[in-house]
Amino acid sequence: MRCLKFASSIAGLAAVGGAVLLALTSVATAQQEKPTTAAIPYLKLTAPRHVLPEAQPWEGKEFPHTMSVLEWKRGRYRYWGWYGLNEGGGFGLARSNDLVNWTKYEQNPLLTNARWPTVLERADPKHPRLLYLAFTRDYDTPTSYIVLGTTSDGIHITQVKTLVQPVPNQRNQNANLFHDPRNHRFYLTWYRGNDKDHFEIVSRNAASIADLDKAPEKVLIRSQQTVAAPTLLFLKNARNSRGKRGIYYLATEIYPHRYSDNPEGEWQVKVFAADAPDGEFLPVEGDPVLRGQRACLFQHVFHGRFYGFDCHLETPERWVLEEVEAPLP
Repeated sequence: MRCLKFASSIAGLAAVGGAVLLALTSVATAQQEKPTTAAIPYLKLTAPRHVLPEAQPWEGKEFPHTMSVLEWKRGRYRYWGWYGLNEGGGFGLARSNDLVNWTKYEQNPLLTNARWPTVLERADPKHPRLLYLAFTRDYDTPTSYIVLGTTSDGIHITQVKTLVQPVPNQRNQNANLFHDPRNHRFYLTWYRGNDKDHFEIVSRNAASIADLDKAPEKVLIRSQQTVAAPTLLFLKNARNSRGKRGIYYLATEIYPHRYSDNPEGEWQVKVFAADAPDGEFLPVEGDPVLRGQRACLFQHVFHGRFYGFDCHLETPERWVLEEVEAPLP
């Protein structure tokens, strides 16, 4: 009888011990698999410099605010940039050979009632020379929405479909198109909210850029404080804290103390990092990466070097477009 009780006790201890070991193993595995960006720095940006200083008559009282750039050798120019105005009056084209000195297209604007163009090339294997653009319609309303367009010459744009439908009293804007070099899927990332106390960074992905309007949504960031203007960048040689290569950087604009009289309130650029384009994004080391009334950082890589374009509120009534650079990891 004592032997049976002793055997039962041993068996019970073994079972408990096994459960504890399994639990500890599960915790350890979960800790290993949980993404971490605690030690990930962003790029070491150069001092911002003003670009696109000369205004065109059509711009009126608005200013260049964002620019999406491609290396797209056509005519006398190597780089083409599609820039949008701050209040949504329209967007135009500028071209350059060095990414610093730009010449605006004489027949701008390309579109009116359009803001925040984001451009992708080689998005359609059947039409490799066709460019795709996402941009905002009715920006200066509480019911802005996002559409998809195409162009074969970079100038004449055809609106193809609505990507994010208008919703009463909900802003959908600041679209960013991204083609993941790893899984080859297309991503649409944008800001959704009410511009007061509800801000979301939302993501969709699809095998085809034309299917982004039907793809399911995933909220990447949700906040009661201002966070908007997402742009994605993948750097294959950037490493996380465990030494794993390949980091996705999500640049956003924030405005601490926006709806208060706190003197420290200002536009800033805050960058997050993750191991997937719609992953668990965490702030990078050294955030915010741009201060002093700066926002809307568009991220690009050309010839092994980072080039970014941000906007700077120089005075309460005047925005300017800026260029920053950085070496790559």
